Amino acid sequence: MDKMDLILINHDELKYYQELVDSKAKINSNETLANAGQYHAAIAMSKLLDETKTIARMVVGSFDGRVSNQENYLGSLRSAIEKDVKFQILFLDLPNTNSKAFKMLLTAKKAGKPIECKMANNSLIDKLSKEGKVKHFSVFDNNKYRFEKDTENYLAWFSFNDLTNASTLINVFDTEFPDSKKVVC
Repeated sequence: MDKMDLILINHDELKYYQELVDSKAKINSNETLANAGQYHAAIAMSKLLDETKTIARMVVGSFDGRVSNQENYLGSLRSAIEKDVKFQILFLDLPNTNSKAFKMLLTAKKAGKPIECKMANNSLIDKLSKEGKVKHFSVFDNNKYRFEKDTENYLAWFSFNDLTNASTLINVFDTEFPDSKKVVC
């Protein structure tokens, strides 16, 4: 198998994955779906952002660009900002100032959009670092979430309609966000 064969297989697999995610979002599925790799992560996050109506709570690394600079992610982020979705973001690491997503959020914040970015406190980092690996998560509205258990390989679960898990993550986020002091955007 040569490099071109691998590219075609990868393209077909990503197209199939996109169709699967789109179909689950369309019916507001309560299934827990998996993603692995940065391209799957961008597809999942993009669709979750597309489906968000009011608020996105996010615990992220730094917006290093591997996911956050992908065109589908940026397009969905832009659309959510234009819909006046409220963003509350906790960074576990200093934001990558070269990140297209971070720059977009800063510009939108300056334009008066409802965006708050803070640095996570050590208490949250400790909670998310059990088992030796830090975790990321995002919750959209009150029923959609993505929980990334392996940030190096982008291994995550997500759902478009799971009030139970979304509520648990919201409680963790809402406990930590108000006390996170250092504002980064």
